[in-house]
Amino acid sequence: MKAIFRFLVLGIFLFSVTNLYSEVPKHPEMDKVLLATWNKTFPVPYTKILKRDLAEKGVLYYRKNSKKYVYIYSYSVFLPLYVEQNEKPVKKDDNGREVKLKLIYDPSSKDEKYTIELGEFDEMYDAKGIIRWIR
Repeated sequence: MKAIFRFLVLGIFLFSVTNLYSEVPKHPEMDKVLLATWNKTFPVPYTKILKRDLAEKGVLYYRKNSKKYVYIYSYSVFLPLYVEQNEKPVKKDDNGREVKLKLIYDPSSKDEKYTIELGEFDEMYDAKGIIRWIR
């Protein structure tokens, strides 16, 4: 009887962990989401993604507060310089800069599932909220 109970508990645990990992999209799958979220958030588009997964550890499963968990994707994108002509932004040359950002996926949100925060993720500052890195 104990063996059957242990087997069921182990099976439920493995099933829940497998579902957790299967629901999490990888960085390349989130490129289109990043572009759409960027275009909703910022008035000028980036031209290309320079690097995905800046920490090279995968997707971060992170605790925002005691009841809210999110997935954080890190990117580096190239943002060209723009000038204003007739109240519209126009790309100036091929000069620009690298912008590091975090795409935050909140599956529990009813309004905005995806948001962007500029800047790198500082592990030392936010170490209390880190749950695990998912490859």
